[in-house]
Amino acid sequence: MANPNIELDPVTHITAGALGKPGHRVFYIQAEKGAESITLVCDKEQVAALVDAIDEMVQNLEEEFSVMRHGGLKVDEAAMAIKEPVDPLFRVDALGLGYDATRDRLLLVAQEALAEDEERDPREVRFFATRAQMQVLSAYAREVVGKGRPPEQVVLQAEAYVRRNGHSE
Repeated sequence: MANPNIELDPVTHITAGALGKPGHRVFYIQAEKGAESITLVCDKEQVAALVDAIDEMVQNLEEEFSVMRHGGLKVDEAAMAIKEPVDPLFRVDALGLGYDATRDRLLLVAQEALAEDEERDPREVRFFATRAQMQVLSAYAREVVGKGRPPEQVVLQAEAYVRRNGHSE
């Protein structure tokens, strides 16, 4: 049985961010259309890849279609922060990015991660946003991803984990 796709077209707000302390953060994508809000759980690496994909797509649109980049966009950190309470619809398995040239909108598609024993089609969410909205999302999410643990702390924690043979302290 096919699961219905959910679509917010167009979004009034879209962001990607994290809650929690570095090393224990949970990453989210959150979008709104009026009073309707959808929150999805994702991996840090997925957010980092999304940021790169948005930046690359905006650059390609400039080069291929002479679509101008929105310059001087300001990131309002308070407005871009993930809004609580957080009630995720699902965990993301895959993200895709597209462009609707007729409406000059970027499309973010998120597909649900299913457990191996689940025998159903994954749900899919589609967010249509302006280039400006996605560029602000990209700038904010890049900062959030960069605020993680310093590399030396990651190495020390990994070494401590190995010394404990995977057991908690």
